[in-house]
Order: sequence, then structure tokens, then C-alpha cells
Amino acid sequence: MFRLIQLHTENGVPRIGVEPDGYVSARTALAHYRSRPAAYFGVGRFDHEGTLAEIILDRLCGPLGDCPRPASVVHATTYQRLCASCSLGLDVLTVPELARMLGIACRLAPVLARSGRHARLEMASPSGNRIAREFATHVHDPIWRMELCAELARDPGAINGLLIGVGALTHRDVLDLYPRLRTLADELPASVREELNRATARPLSPAGVAGLRLGLAPA
Repeated sequence: MFRLIQLHTENGVPRIGVEPDGYVSARTALAHYRSRPAAYFGVGRFDHEGTLAEIILDRLCGPLGDCPRPASVVHATTYQRLCASCSLGLDVLTVPELARMLGIACRLAPVLARSGRHARLEMASPSGNRIAREFATHVHDPIWRMELCAELARDPGAINGLLIGVGALTHRDVLDLYPRLRTLADELPASVREELNRATARPLSPAGVAGLRLGLAPA
């Protein structure tokens, strides 16, 4: 799962803020980020337990991304992304230095392209977005659930769509759909069901929320 993050300094210590909305793919999160680049630092990738595992920095240079050159470093104080020209003479951090300072893996986002290796990678797993979008209105359909389980078995990354779809349900939705949610839990691939079972030990994590709403619990 991916979320937009903010980075600022508090009493000389870097602090990370996390937006609550989740996205299935880095591409989708980056698209939302680019609509308000001055408001965020980058995109965070969270594991199934809700732990920030990686920070993805966009290549837009400057707070508004109005410089045509790709960013390669960040300002050491403001954490603005800067290209080699704009950072000349400034106190900056390379991406590896930033990662060491934060204690979290950091990388630059791939250049968006219409074709080529990166574009193929981004388009390889679109099912997560569809699962998240359709979940509330389709989980009652046994054929849809069967297709969902087949997709989860084929593509482990599709679980992000399941987590977002289940997490987006209102409390009333959960009550109304609970019999179908329990049925889905029984139908899930064994590896997915076991992962969600374990995650219920951390009930505030995205996977923990999904597991509990599906009626799962650690053995």
C-alpha cells in the first residue's frame, strides 16, 4: 500500500507525516502527489503490517516541479527535491544520505514513459485498483469473489487492492456485508488468509483491519 507523506524538521529532528488515504500502486500515488507537489515530500510504501518500508521521491525539481531538469538530491534543511543545477552551492543530501538519516530506504521514482521497461512494469498489475474500486459493490457476487481469489493467487501485489477495498467500508457496510465477508475469508487463497490471520495481531494495520473485518483471528 502507498500513502503520501510529508517531511519536516521539529527541534532539529526530521519528522514524517502520513496522509490517511491509501493507494494501490506507486504510479497512482505519484499522480495524486503531482496534483499538489508543494504539500507533500513523496510517496511512502507500507508493508502489510502498516510499517513504512520505503520512501519514493519524485523527480520533479523544486516545490512546484517547475524546473525542467530531474531532481537528484534534496535540500538538507527544507528537504526540497533539487536538480544538479538548482542545488549548486547549497547544502544538500544525496538519496542514500537521506535514507541513512531517516533509517528508511529511499529511492527516486522511475521516469514516467509512454513505452519501455518502466511503463510495462507500471501496467503489469492494474488489478489492485479495480479490486479496491469494485469491492463494496461486488463482494456479494460469487463469480466476482472467485475471480478475485484467482487474481490474488496469480498476483501477490493485488492484495493491496483487497486491503484498500475492505478498509474503505463504513461500519454500516461491514455489518450489512458481514456474511459475504466471512464467505470471502473462507474462499481466499490459503497464503492470503494466513497472512491476514497473522495481521490481526496488529489491529490498527491495514492488513489487521481487513483481517478482522473478514472475521479472521490468529489461531
